Amino acid sequence: MPSLIAFGRKWNIASDDFVFPELTEALVRLSWMAFAFAVFILHFPLSCSGKDMTVSLLTLLFVNGITVALAFLTVGISSKGSIMNPYPRRHVATLLYIRLPVFVLEIALTIISTINAFQPDPPDSVCHFSNILKVTIALEWALIVSVFFGVLIVFNPVDEDDVEDSTIIARRVWSRRFKIFTIRQDAHMRAAMDDLANLMSSFFSDVDIVFSDVLAGLFLVVHSPSNVYPPLIKTDTEPPAWMTVENALHFQHFSSCVYGWPTYLLHNFGIRPAYKLFRKLQCCGRLRCDQKENSDVPMRNISNDSRVHDRSHYKPSTKVLVIEDNCCFCNTAAFTLSNEQKNIDLFFVSFRNELYEVPFVVLADHETRSIVITIRGSCSLVDLVTDLCLDDEVLSVDVDADPLLRTDTTLDAEGEVRVHRGMLMSARYVFDTLRKHQVLEDLAVLNTGYQLVVCGHSLGAGVASLLTLLLKQEYPDVRCFAFAPPGCVISENGLHEMEQHVMGIVAGDDVVSRISFHALQRLRVKVAAELDACTKAKYEILIRGIFRIFFSPAWESGPLSGNGTVTDRLNLIPEGATMNGGSYGTTNAPPNTATAVTISTNQRLASRVELFAPGKLLYIAEDESREDGVACDWIDPKCLSDVKLTASAVTDHLPKNIERMLEKVIAAKGAAVIIPPATANEGSPTAAAASTANAPANNNTSARTTPPRLVVTDQPRTSSR
Repeated sequence: MPSLIAFGRKWNIASDDFVFPELTEALVRLSWMAFAFAVFILHFPLSCSGKDMTVSLLTLLFVNGITVALAFLTVGISSKGSIMNPYPRRHVATLLYIRLPVFVLEIALTIISTINAFQPDPPDSVCHFSNILKVTIALEWALIVSVFFGVLIVFNPVDEDDVEDSTIIARRVWSRRFKIFTIRQDAHMRAAMDDLANLMSSFFSDVDIVFSDVLAGLFLVVHSPSNVYPPLIKTDTEPPAWMTVENALHFQHFSSCVYGWPTYLLHNFGIRPAYKLFRKLQCCGRLRCDQKENSDVPMRNISNDSRVHDRSHYKPSTKVLVIEDNCCFCNTAAFTLSNEQKNIDLFFVSFRNELYEVPFVVLADHETRSIVITIRGSCSLVDLVTDLCLDDEVLSVDVDADPLLRTDTTLDAEGEVRVHRGMLMSARYVFDTLRKHQVLEDLAVLNTGYQLVVCGHSLGAGVASLLTLLLKQEYPDVRCFAFAPPGCVISENGLHEMEQHVMGIVAGDDVVSRISFHALQRLRVKVAAELDACTKAKYEILIRGIFRIFFSPAWESGPLSGNGTVTDRLNLIPEGATMNGGSYGTTNAPPNTATAVTISTNQRLASRVELFAPGKLLYIAEDESREDGVACDWIDPKCLSDVKLTASAVTDHLPKNIERMLEKVIAAKGAAVIIPPATANEGSPTAAAASTANAPANNNTSARTTPPRLVVTDQPRTSSR
């Protein structure tokens, strides 16, 4: 509903938002009154030589009693009416005006009581209740501070008279809210936060609603009987031979391990894994806490380096070039431990995490004869900023402006290609780092005929898919496995070329793979329509909505059917409710909010290019309607154009759940893990000889004939080329 107007300004709270805060305050104050009354009864009279606290305590009890009565009265009025009909709650502001002088009187009495209670006692006096009285006064101060804190949260620094341009005002408000995240940050971070403020203001500038309205609207959309999501559209085109579930499961492990030590401890909970990780740590890594990249160290040449030995990750003497990690190399140690049973050689590690600079690891996987670049997903504030930079100037750029892609005639054959700018900048960072240290060139020499594979999860999946576009100029056979990729990576004109090199895996109702600027705008229209049509009180919607999350079975996932109709058995309101524009009855007020939001949304969407999830998308989900109990289909990225709000929308995005889904698909098919060999192309730096590519993998490292590996420690290197 519209924001509350009181004391000459708008507040970031509505008149129906006082139900829970005032009820909580009333119960807390009643508890304080019970404690103070017990002190009064047990220690009456409250007097010692030199001070008398009887009057002070009785006055505070009286003021708190008035405050409790006003709080309950506010709860009753605030619970009236529907969300978008504030008229029954018009007296809430009046109660706040009455509450103000009572609160000022309470502060004054508390100050006086504090002075009396904490003044030194005379040497010959004995006050047995002195400490208990001080505790009572301290609790009163805690109540006052909590009220001040609540006012600070809902305070709107913009005066109501300044609303001549709502867009500018909203942008200024969001910029102030994000100010704390720009402290001691560089210009790039400040610019990114400004872009994020512009994005947030674009969602709320043309509609007068508060955060609780958005939350209630989301609950209404989730449980709406008329809410129908787009059907999942299967594709008939055959994917390349290497795009298999078995391959995806194999490389998914690397995309999960790159999250570092928190994920390692989460997946290996117990004392023994923690002890193994502790033994791997290097305390203060040569007294260089927070390892930084040193560009002044001269490049190294493979042919002139004498410290060369056979490649084997089982050898304790093997060293890895770590560009940046924390002081104890925790992430590097966790990655090594997570791959103890894998036949790999860790070669290059960078856990540098700044704006548009994502952590990544490069390794040689001898089981699949692959050079693997695995990129970490969102795991920090700066990663979240990269994800949410959806402003039109930041969201997408013409990749033809990139000098590396300027000569790519296949990428933009159908028209202009636009991509997520933040992810493209992150991909460019990874690409430049690899070229600076000539990592791929060195690995191509040490691992002749190995296939180049890029993989990542979440943000890492989006960056990996765009990095594939950068790498395919030099490595035409590059492959990418994008797990739970964001739904806003590349425009329609670039999808066809992306499908040749990128395999995307979307699990169930994963919300990240369905998020884009267009999807969020369409969700905004749904929320506004539900709020306009709702006749229920907000507190009732919030209570029942939260109850459904924690105390009911998961929502049913939509089957991969023709119409995509989903019947939710857990609706907040029965399906027989009258619907007029929304799902829950009619309201006397005209749907001005929904109309205004729809018009502004259509204007925004018309000026933006819609972005989609990258690659050839494989949809996997549990489906009880199928004999094998699992769905595994190639789908069109355009069917992921709406945000699907279900109980599993977040859990389906987690790497562990994706791994479980892939394992279930393989078990249902009864397939063995067979990795197709790399295709040998003449002139390709990653092509394998036919006899070598078709040879079976052998986990016995002593039986393999492999070139030697260069041992490097904290130094950049160059190829012998």
